Amino acid sequence: MGKLLDRVARDEEIVITRHDKPVARIVPEGRSTTESLRETVTALRMLRAKAAHRTTARPISDAEIRSAISQCRK
Repeated sequence: MGKLLDRVARDEEIVITRHDKPVARIVPEGRSTTESLRETVTALRMLRAKAAHRTTARPISDAEIRSAISQCRK
């Protein structure tokens, strides 16, 4: 449990699952989950729009997706 709390203290959100289904979420104190979700959705929409305008067939990388999500968490 200590390692999970250390991760949350670094502003990470932890989702606990049971049989691959989310059952609990540990978030940093004082963080607005709704606000965070809105920011993440906005970033993903911007990423999707950016992908639609690409001239290459290269798919969006996991790193690009993670980067968009981490920008919302700042």
